[in-house]
Amino acid sequence: MKTIKWIINVMLLLAITAMVISCSSDDNGDTPIDPDPIAVSKYVVGFEAFPVGDASPVDYILELPSLESLTTGEISVEGQGIPLKGWRFFHGAGNTIFTAGYSDDDTCIAYHLNEEGTLEEKANFAFQSTLDNYAALDENTLLAVELTYGGLSDKRFHIVNAETGLLEKIEEHPVDIDMGDGTVANPGSTPWVTGMVLRDGKLFVSYHKWLADGSFITPDVDRAYVAVFNYPEFELEKIIEDDRTSPIGVNGHSTGIEQTENGDIYSFSTSALSAGFTAASKPSGILRINSGATEFDSSYFFNVEEAINGGKLFWMDYVGNGKAIARIIVDDTNGAGEWGAFFKKDVFKMVVIDLINQTVTDIAGVPTHGHRYTSPMFVEDGKAYISSSTDTDTYVYIVDPETATATQGAKVLGLGLKGIFKISN
Repeated sequence: MKTIKWIINVMLLLAITAMVISCSSDDNGDTPIDPDPIAVSKYVVGFEAFPVGDASPVDYILELPSLESLTTGEISVEGQGIPLKGWRFFHGAGNTIFTAGYSDDDTCIAYHLNEEGTLEEKANFAFQSTLDNYAALDENTLLAVELTYGGLSDKRFHIVNAETGLLEKIEEHPVDIDMGDGTVANPGSTPWVTGMVLRDGKLFVSYHKWLADGSFITPDVDRAYVAVFNYPEFELEKIIEDDRTSPIGVNGHSTGIEQTENGDIYSFSTSALSAGFTAASKPSGILRINSGATEFDSSYFFNVEEAINGGKLFWMDYVGNGKAIARIIVDDTNGAGEWGAFFKKDVFKMVVIDLINQTVTDIAGVPTHGHRYTSPMFVEDGKAYISSSTDTDTYVYIVDPETATATQGAKVLGLGLKGIFKISN
């Protein structure tokens, strides 16, 4: 009997102890720890909206509910999206989207998805002159270089942390040695960076030249140039040239040079007056820098201008498996004049370029169109999603590079999509 009574007393004591501990926890304000937030992925676009009256177009950053939003229905910022200041560039690195002002704003804003999966501003930083060319060096680093229209000065490379969205440091270095003496007779030239690729500790920077007097004249249009830097030291190792085509890339794009899966680097040259050049004497074409090399491959030159279905390139972006998607200027002598390809809506056809076999194939399903600016192309499951505009409409087109066919997707109720991204929290 005594044993049973002792057991009952012990059990009662344990129960009282448990109650005291529980009350003590409540008194201290302790609450159960919430589980980790659910991972969320979303599709986000840079949206160029119609101007109101005589105002300039307004850019937005807009999150979409699903991939289906790009393939059907309409995309609009009416009652949604985050309005931004002025015309802007959009670029992504890791799970961060950066948008930098062009002329009305000197701020670069970083956006991400918060723990609840909502798009919000993460950070921002100011810059001195327009950030015109961008490259995601890896998931954590964005490299952006400022544009200078004239004058003899070094280029300012902005190294941005994609995790924090903040500027880490600025490296100032010359890109080209054609400095002249600054006089009217010999103003020298200033480089306009058109693409950047990091490979094996080497930063390859493509560019073309403008006279440093601010005249927008492109001197020396008979060669392609790439500056090779040691990275991250930013020591200029050398400048490589090739006289089989013209300077590389076009203003307003970040894809003058592209790296493939095996480490080869391809560049495109437009040689087009309507693409902003004041003279053109060499064919539009593609060059290659082989994996492990720091010189142009003398055995490779793809003369796109003379190829079947070819012509003068305006834009090219690598899609994978040795193929690129490109815009070719339908008629460089259509009266558009210098820079005309940036503003007209009937100047481009879209093609698939096989870089290995050197072929050009027209993409069925995309009309003759225009599109001034394209951030790096969005690709998912082997399909490329691209915004293209005609005189009447703007649509997203879903391109299959293997079949060179496209499906018309969502209608864009605006001037176009400047970028399509997928990010996760």
